[in-house]
Amino acid sequence: MSIKPINEATWSEILKLQAEAYALVDPESLEVLKSKWLCSPECCFVYEKAGNVIGYLLAHSWNKDTPPKLFQALPVGSEGTILFLHDLAISSTAAGHGLGKKMVGNLLKIAKNSGFQQIRLVAVQDSFEFWKKQGFSSLGNQAVDPSYGVGAQLMLHELST
Repeated sequence: MSIKPINEATWSEILKLQAEAYALVDPESLEVLKSKWLCSPECCFVYEKAGNVIGYLLAHSWNKDTPPKLFQALPVGSEGTILFLHDLAISSTAAGHGLGKKMVGNLLKIAKNSGFQQIRLVAVQDSFEFWKKQGFSSLGNQAVDPSYGVGAQLMLHELST
């Protein structure tokens, strides 16, 4: 098992995982997902086992405190000092084996080495406790676009320099 960069050949498996992982939020289009990857390819990767993608993580540079809108490609000129963790999905067949923690750890190393000041994300589908265990804290006072689903919460991880 290993973490590898996303490439063109992995997108069909990423789309399958996205559809499996999100029951309460509609899946995004390939075009939208690729816009995140193209913005910050070094912050996007898959977890493979025996040549099969069993997890993926998409994160991108961002210049606002509020999260980007779902279902829309990133706007031109949106790069900044914030790293926005857009998506982490693990196959149900691989859940519970610490893959999410490993992928987040990999992203934290990349983010620090790349000079990002913080990582933000929107916790969806009751994932708040998972993200809290990864060192994220709630920014409960900030509203989240309803497209993220009921109970979605904006979270933050400050990166030490």
